[in-house]
Amino acid sequence: MTHVARQLLRDAHDRTQARRRRGSAERRAAGFTLIELLVVILIIVLLISILLPALRHARESGRTVKCMSNMKQIAIGLQAYANDYQSRIWEAGHTAPYRFWYAQPQNPLFPVSAANPAIAGPAFAYLTDVDKIFECPTNRRKTSTRDVAVFSDPFWNTDSGRLQRELFNVFLSQRALNFDYTMVTGASGARVESTTPVAWDARCQQLGGRVARPQPLPQNLRYFRALPVFVEEDLKWHNEPSPDGMWSNWDEMTSRHGGKGHMVFLNGDVELMNLPRRMNQYSNDQSEPGAFTGNDVWARGRMGWLQVAPSWPNGGAGVRRYGWFDRPS
Repeated sequence: MTHVARQLLRDAHDRTQARRRRGSAERRAAGFTLIELLVVILIIVLLISILLPALRHARESGRTVKCMSNMKQIAIGLQAYANDYQSRIWEAGHTAPYRFWYAQPQNPLFPVSAANPAIAGPAFAYLTDVDKIFECPTNRRKTSTRDVAVFSDPFWNTDSGRLQRELFNVFLSQRALNFDYTMVTGASGARVESTTPVAWDARCQQLGGRVARPQPLPQNLRYFRALPVFVEEDLKWHNEPSPDGMWSNWDEMTSRHGGKGHMVFLNGDVELMNLPRRMNQYSNDQSEPGAFTGNDVWARGRMGWLQVAPSWPNGGAGVRRYGWFDRPS
């Protein structure tokens, strides 16, 4: 074969390879095939399904940490107040005249009047950033139907409600509730160094929320580290229907943090508590058994065990006087 022939063959081969390369590039430029697109979409969907629950969990974990931090600030305020008042924490509430830990008449010995207006209560002199620390970042002081308060609601014309309206001059943000965390009524004026044993009765798991509690049996008692002072109250039972800033009687603790809720204790500790709750969380019947309530907290007195937070106020034994917890009777 002559040199010219070999050159012609090489040129023909090179042109063939160039056409093939151009065809391949054109096919790539035309995009993915349908099957390739479906595979990519499927991979993206799977990744999203894996990542979204993890992101939701991370966000809720962050809210839970913030919620605990808020309650820790309340605990620090309690301790600071006790340092100034002979080791006693502030008063939870009082009748005749009505005054509460969050608001009271300017002269607390007389009822609210034009000459004796409502002012913020003793707690607020010892707390900072009060506009936010009573707000669980998961609930954000909302009710199931409202984001802001409506003063035509009958609650705002009760004794507690009229005093709470003063807080709209103290808190800055809009909200339906003033507090996601409420004070245990029997903690009023307790000494922070108190050694009175306090426990909850595990029989609540078999009793409806509104069933009267008999004296607890030793084998059913589960001891707390100290007296609960503030509780992250359940919205339905009863922070929404009765937002009085107090925790007692049929009130329950929330389970909004992965089935758990926070408590502040008299010794300054804060804990995310896993306490009993009814199996059907969506039930509108509190007579169903299973939930831990205010009536399930007991303190050991000289003559036996006494409920820390019975119905408040109902006169007589239901009102736990200031300093009652030091020597329950």
